[in-house]
Amino acid sequence: MSITTSALRLALTAAALCAATTADARPRRIVILDFDGPRQLADVGRSSVLSALGDQYDVVATKRWEQAKTTAAQKSHGPDQWARAAKQAGVDAIIEGWVQDEGRRKLLNVTIRIASTGKELDTVQVRIDKTGATTETTRQLQSSLDGVLDFIDAGLGDPPRALPEIDVKDVKKIGPSSSPAGDDARPRRRSRSDDVEVTSDDPSRAAPRPASKADKADKADKADKADKPEDVKPDAAPAGDPPAHEAKPPSVSTADRETHEIEILFPPGSEERKDVLGVKAEHVPQKTPRFMIDGGGYIGSRSLIWDAPPDANITPFAGISTKGFQVNAAIYPFPLKPIDGVLSGVGFTASLHHSVGSTVEFDNVDTIEEYVLNQNGWELGVHYRQPINSLVTIDGGAFYGNQTFEIVDTSQAFEVPDTKYSYLGASAHLDLAITDRATVGFGARYFTVLDSGDLASTDWFGPVSASGLGLEASFQVPLPANLYVRGQLSYQRISLETSGGGQLTDDEAVTGGTDSLIVGNVNIGIAF
Repeated sequence: MSITTSALRLALTAAALCAATTADARPRRIVILDFDGPRQLADVGRSSVLSALGDQYDVVATKRWEQAKTTAAQKSHGPDQWARAAKQAGVDAIIEGWVQDEGRRKLLNVTIRIASTGKELDTVQVRIDKTGATTETTRQLQSSLDGVLDFIDAGLGDPPRALPEIDVKDVKKIGPSSSPAGDDARPRRRSRSDDVEVTSDDPSRAAPRPASKADKADKADKADKADKPEDVKPDAAPAGDPPAHEAKPPSVSTADRETHEIEILFPPGSEERKDVLGVKAEHVPQKTPRFMIDGGGYIGSRSLIWDAPPDANITPFAGISTKGFQVNAAIYPFPLKPIDGVLSGVGFTASLHHSVGSTVEFDNVDTIEEYVLNQNGWELGVHYRQPINSLVTIDGGAFYGNQTFEIVDTSQAFEVPDTKYSYLGASAHLDLAITDRATVGFGARYFTVLDSGDLASTDWFGPVSASGLGLEASFQVPLPANLYVRGQLSYQRISLETSGGGQLTDDEAVTGGTDSLIVGNVNIGIAF
């Protein structure tokens, strides 16, 4: 053997040892993202994964990875973005997951991705309870994750390190392999240390390599499959070793997995997300509101007209304007759609109104008198709202309320009675969604008057029977920060039927009348 040949082989041996040691000593750097699912269960699932991984991996802070990905997104997109982020954060693999609540048992799904490409390697599933994984489950999870994370040791997806350019075909293979014979039958993923074959004429001079997962390879197929690591399929594990994957629980549905992968590969705000999912890609799911409170001003016009002969001496009261403030509140505690829904299910409503600065003028022959109007009322209701589809929502309800209309300190010549209607009724309402959140609505109501106040006293019109109906039209327009503007125009008509026994009824031959009211309002409110 020539001196030149011996020197060449020694150099090859040193280079191979250096490369193998470097590959085996690489820190296994991973980032574990926040898990999806019910918040408490998601945190328990993530903690179970941390416990299973132990201290054999270098866990990179999630914030560091997110910042690296955001920075990379400003310069590139797609696969190049993943590569930039992985290099900047120093991450080899990404672990993400979600927990499915199946009653007493929970299904923990753990997905592993290559950080430099975003490619999903595998999804591991185990069952846990609300306190986390058992010792046996943790062992199974650790075994499964170690099996998938072998690619870090093998160096998949990493740029090759500079080595001397050597034509391995010119190196004559002499002597037995340094690895155990049993390992030759177990194919594995190719590592960078396999790129150089160290041989020697003297078996005793063959340089030993540190034992690692990279040594377990099928050296007979290495030359043919060195450039196709993805074609190398692992064989069955030797007897005595724990299987890489225990029997898997039922797999996640294709739709759930695709949705999860889209959220990872095309994060909110990215241009690719818009291209793939369209304009609605920017939509952020919102919790369905359960409460609505609004308030504002109103203006109205009231007319109390009696059916009597033309020469009857009854003070006219038609088109008298009022104005004031009102407050409305609604609570629907159990919406039918918890996310991205509308008020629905069983609900309760309440409203208050009170006049401010309203007056009425009376021509008392010699003088023009002005009296203060006191209009106030309240109403409570119970409802059931049902969305028919994304455009139509219907509401049915029952209500009880009170409306008071007083004229303060009037003269005896002003013969208009105070009224105080208490009533019970039912309503129906229909809302149409003209945009994602803006609506227009139409409704009707019917009620029976239980009491009419002074109007039914014998000094005025005596006992009366009364019932009413109402019509309404409304609109609601969203504002930022869960605020909205709501407007409504309503008409109410109460039919009065006298039965005699009242002073004016008998003196002026009054048979009945109508009390009508038109009200318009615009309110500003908040939904939460």
